[in-house]
Formats: sequence, structure tokens, C-alpha cells
Amino acid sequence: MNDLVFGIISTTLIILLLVAGLTITFFVMARQRERQEKKLIETRLSFEREIRQVEAEVSEHIMSQFAQELHDNIGQLLTAVHIQIENQKIDHPSLVESFKPTEIYLGEVTQQLRLLSRTLNNDYVGHIGLQAAIGLEVDRLLTLKRVKVHWESFAGPSNLNNDQELMVFRIFQEIVQNVLRHSGAKNLYLSVDNRDRGFEFRAQDDGHGFDQKAIFQQNKASGLKNILKRARLAELKCEITSSDQGTLIVLKKL
Repeated sequence: MNDLVFGIISTTLIILLLVAGLTITFFVMARQRERQEKKLIETRLSFEREIRQVEAEVSEHIMSQFAQELHDNIGQLLTAVHIQIENQKIDHPSLVESFKPTEIYLGEVTQQLRLLSRTLNNDYVGHIGLQAAIGLEVDRLLTLKRVKVHWESFAGPSNLNNDQELMVFRIFQEIVQNVLRHSGAKNLYLSVDNRDRGFEFRAQDDGHGFDQKAIFQQNKASGLKNILKRARLAELKCEITSSDQGTLIVLKKL
């Protein structure tokens, strides 16, 4: 009888040990699998960040080259036109007055070209800072008289690094292009707030707005996709709200 009880107890203990062993084995394997999946996700995210960084660097390189081409080649052509006009005025004094409207337009084109080439150059943005760069672009927009721009900046040292500031500026340029091309807005309200060690950029227009879901489904949202991609690359939170009263885009530091 004692041997039977002992056998039952021994068998039970062995079974319990086997169950415990299997449980521990499954638990360890699950933890290892979890760690492997986490590492795989981190690797994938790191790769995607590197890809986006390369895309951004290539884009900025192209834009810098384009800015240089604008400044050098187109600028030289405009200078040549200006010299030709001056020569014609010397050769034909009676035409001096008739050349004045052309000279005015030529001066405006030259000024617009100078401002545009500066804002396309990422080195220039990094040198003068985000708020000054936006201020220059606002000046250019005001001369176009396409939309009334209301620009407000809350003074304070920048809480973003140079790469983040450059990305915010490119997002701002994308927003401006969307407003001019699609919104039908009469007013554009812009602000940058660096207070309390945070960062917030706001761009709001009074246009007719859009349906985000419908635009994304129709694959017509390249501008919005660029904004969201650049925000992720700069590690900034991007909030987009749109209705028939206009569109509000907010960038915040995470």
C-alpha cells in the first residue's frame, strides 16, 4: 500500500515537473520570440528612418542646386536684359520713358528671383534660422498679392535643431503652395511659438477646405503626404483639421 501511494506521489511530482518544465520552456521561447520581433521592428523602423533621411538629403541637395542655378543662370540673363535696356536708352534717349514700365517689372522679377533662390537654399535657412526664413517668405508672398498673410512670432530661442527647423520650413512652403493653388483663401494666418521649451507652428487659412479621407482615397494628396512624411522625419506631431471654413495645420514638438 505504501509503495502504491509512493508511486502515485512520485508520478504526480514527475508530471508536475514536466508541466512546469514545459511551461517555463514555452515562456522562455515566447520571451525570446517577443524580443526578436521587437528587434525586427526596431530594425525596420531604423531602416525606414535612414531611407527617409536619404530622401530628404537628396531632395535638399537638388533644391540647393536649383537655387544656385536660378541665382547664376537666370540672374545673369536678367542682368543682361537690364544692360540691354540701358544701352537702348543711351542710343535712343526718346525711348527712356517707354522703358520705365519694363524696368519696373524687371526689378520685381529680379527681387522675386533673389528671394526664391534664398528660400530654396537649405544653408541659408540654417544660417538665419526658421523665423527669419519664414519672415522672408512672407515678404515675398505679400508682393504677390495673392493672399493676405498675417504673421506672428513669439520671441525666444529655438527649441528645434537645424534639421528640424529646415523640415518645418519645407512644410511651411508646401502649405503655402497648397493654399495658393487649391484653397481659394483670402487670408493665411501663421505663427511660431517657442515658449516654455516647446515648439508650435500654426498655419490657418479661410479657404473652402477639403475632405481628407476622400482626397487620400483618390490618391490626390501628394502635398499632404509630403507634409506628414516630413513631420515624421523631423519627429514632430502634425495635426490637420479642415472644413468648409478653412484648414488648420499644427506642428508640435513631441
